[in-house]
Amino acid sequence: MYLFDRAFRTIVVGFLAVTCAAVAAFPAGAQTNAAKLKATALPEPLTQESVRELVARQSDEQVRQLLIEQLDRAAAAPAKAKGEKGMSGMVEQDAGMVRERLGGLRDAFVALPATLRQVVASLDDPQGPTVLPRVVALLVGGLVIAWLAQRMYDFALRHYRKRLAPPTAETFTARSFRLAVGLVLDLVGIAVFALAFLVLFLALWQGHVLRRIAILEVLIAVVAVRVTWLFADFLLSSRAGKERLLPFADAPARRLRRFAALLAALWGVGNFLRAVLAGAGANAATIDLLIISTGVLGLALLLWTVWHVRAAIADLIRGDGTRGAVAGWLAELWPVIATVFFVAIVAARIYDVLTGTPVVAGAGFLSVLVVVAMPIVDMVICRAIAAAAAAPTATSSPVPGFVAAYESVFRRAVHIVVIVVGLLLLAQLWDINLFAMAQASMGGKISSSLFGVCIVLLLAYLLWEIAKTAIDRRLQAEADPQSDVPASRLRTLLPLLRLLILITIVVMATMSFLAALGVDILPLLAGASVVGVAIGFGSQTLVRDVVSGAFFLMDDAFRLGEYIEVGSDKGTVEKINVRSVFLRHHRGALNILPYGEIKRLRNTSRDWTVHILEFRLTYDTNMLQVKKIIKQIGDELSADSDYAHDILQPLKSGGVLATEDSAIVVRAKFTARPGNTAWVVRRVAYDKIIRAFRAAGIRFAHREVTVNVPPSQGGTETIKEVAGAAAGARIAEAAKPANDDAPR
Repeated sequence: MYLFDRAFRTIVVGFLAVTCAAVAAFPAGAQTNAAKLKATALPEPLTQESVRELVARQSDEQVRQLLIEQLDRAAAAPAKAKGEKGMSGMVEQDAGMVRERLGGLRDAFVALPATLRQVVASLDDPQGPTVLPRVVALLVGGLVIAWLAQRMYDFALRHYRKRLAPPTAETFTARSFRLAVGLVLDLVGIAVFALAFLVLFLALWQGHVLRRIAILEVLIAVVAVRVTWLFADFLLSSRAGKERLLPFADAPARRLRRFAALLAALWGVGNFLRAVLAGAGANAATIDLLIISTGVLGLALLLWTVWHVRAAIADLIRGDGTRGAVAGWLAELWPVIATVFFVAIVAARIYDVLTGTPVVAGAGFLSVLVVVAMPIVDMVICRAIAAAAAAPTATSSPVPGFVAAYESVFRRAVHIVVIVVGLLLLAQLWDINLFAMAQASMGGKISSSLFGVCIVLLLAYLLWEIAKTAIDRRLQAEADPQSDVPASRLRTLLPLLRLLILITIVVMATMSFLAALGVDILPLLAGASVVGVAIGFGSQTLVRDVVSGAFFLMDDAFRLGEYIEVGSDKGTVEKINVRSVFLRHHRGALNILPYGEIKRLRNTSRDWTVHILEFRLTYDTNMLQVKKIIKQIGDELSADSDYAHDILQPLKSGGVLATEDSAIVVRAKFTARPGNTAWVVRRVAYDKIIRAFRAAGIRFAHREVTVNVPPSQGGTETIKEVAGAAAGARIAEAAKPANDDAPR
C-alpha cells in the first residue's frame, strides 16, 4: 500500500508539474490558433440558462463550430441505427468513426498546453491583475471555516457520543444500530460543513460563472471523499476488529478503506476538471481525453485493490468450508472474474467515447459502486439474520425461534433480491432495454415473457420454502416419530398437507408459467375438468378410497404410531397417504389397507385401556387373602415411579369370574394409558402375583380328567385306553393356540 501511495503521489505531482510548465511556456498573450483548437462542448446539465451563458461567452465562429459538431453527431446516430449496409458496413462505419475520434484525441493531446492556458485565462480576470491566488486563499479559508463549524457541531454532541460507547457484551444487530447512529451523526456533520461553506460562498460571491463552477465542484469533491470515507469506516472500522461489520482483518480492511477514498478522490478530480473544461469552452475531444484518462487510472486502482485483497475475500466466499465445490471454485476465480468485469466496463466506456455513443454520465463509476455494494449489502443483511437466529430465546423450548427456523429461507430471498436488483441497476445504468432486446431476438414472444416467467418461478420457490419450513418447524415441535408415543393429530396431517401444498404450487406455477408465455390456459382448465370427471367415473374405487380417507382423517380416527384393528388385520399405523394406510403388525408384517375397504375400525391406543389378569386357583383358596394380596401389589405398582405415570386406576381384584370342574377362575384388572408401558405393567403384575401366591401357600389348579368306566364293560387295559384317549383329547384342547391380542 505504501508503494502504491508513493506511485500515486508521483503521478499526480508529475501531472501538475507538466501542466504548470505548459502554462508557463505559453504566455497569456499568445492566442495562436485558439479558435481552431476548440469546438465548444455543451455544458452538463443542459438547461436554458447554461445554454444562454455558453452562447454569450462564445464568438460567432465558435457558435457555428458547435452547431456543426452537434448536427454531425446527431446525424451519425440514425445512420448507425439503420444498419442498411449490413454487419460489415456497420463495422466499417464504426471503424471509421473510431479513427476519426482517435485523430481528434491526438490533436487534443497536442493542443493540451494551449487548452490549459485558456482554462487558466478563463478562470483569471483578463481586465486586471491576477485573482487566482485570492480565489485559492478564499477557497482554503472557506473550507477551514466550514471545518470549524463542523467541529463546533461535534463539540455540542460530545456527551451524546460518549453514551454511544460500545458495551462489554453487544450483539451484531445492536452494534450495527449503534454504528449506524454514529454514521448519521457524522453525515449531519458533513452537511453542516457543506452548508457553512455555501453560506460563506454566497456571502462573498462576485458573479464569475466559471469560478463559481470550479469552487462548487471543489466542494462536491471534498464532500464526496469525506462521505465515502465515512461509509468505508462504517463497514470497515479502523478500530478493533470486533467493531467491523464486515469480517475482514486489519490489513485488508485498511486497503479497502484507502481504495474507497482514492476512488472517490479520482471521481471528484475528474468531475472537477470536466466541469471546468466544459465551462471554459474546451472542445469535446479534450473532455473525451479526460474521460479516458480517468477511466484508465480508475481501472489501475481497481485491479491493484482486487489482487491485493483476493485472499481475504476468497476466505469469505469459502466460509466455513461447508458451502460446496461451487463456492470453492468461485473463491479461486473471483479475482479473474472481477478483472474481466472491470476491464470490460472501462473498455465499453472508451468504446462509447470513441464511437460518440451517448451514455449516462458516471455510468462506469456507478457500475463499480453497484458491483462492490451488492456483496456488501448481501453480507451485512445475512450476518444480521444469522445474529438474530443465534440470539437466545426467552423459553427453553427445543423448537428454534422464528428467525432461526426461517434463516435459510431469508438468506435465499436476500441473495435473489440483491442479484436481481443489481442486474436491473446495471442494465439501467448502461441504458440496456432487456425487454426490447428480448422482443427483437429469435423467439421474441417467449423471450419477452422471460421476466414474468422468472418472477413466477421465484415466487413459487419462495412460497414453497416458507410453507415447507413452517410445516417442518411445527413437526419438530410434535412428538418424535421414532418414539413409542403415538403422534399427535398435527403430525399425522401435516405431511399430507405439505404434499398437497407442493402439488398446488407446482400446478399453479405451471399454469402461471404457460400464461406468462401467452398460452391460453382456459381450454386447459376446461379439459382438465373433463378429464377429472372421466377419471372419477372410471375409477370409482380410487375416488371412494380418497374420499373415505379424507373423512377418516377429519374424524381423527387414527394417527401415526397408534395401534388399530381393522377386521382381521391389526398393527401400528406406520404411514398414511392419500389412498391407503400402512399397518405394521407387532410380529413384523406390513398390512396395506385402502380406506374404502375399512368397514369397522378399533383403535386401542386412544385415551385409556383396561387390562384383565385371570388365575385358576383350587377350590380351597381363601378369596379374602387373594384380594388382599392383589390390592397390596396394586399399591406397590402405583407407588413405583416407573409405572405410576401410566397407571390411571390401580390393580384390584375382580373376584371369582367362573367355576370349572377342577378350579375357580379369579380375575384382576387395572386401567392404564395406551402404549408399551401398560404391557410392561401387566407382565410385572403377573410376576408379582405368582410369587405372592406361592409365598402365601395359594395353589394354582391343574387340569384333571375324570374317567368313569363301569367295571362290567372292560378290564384294566380297557380302562387305561379310555383314560388315555380322554386325557389326550383334553390336552390337545388345552394346547390350541390362544388368540394373542397383545400388540407387543
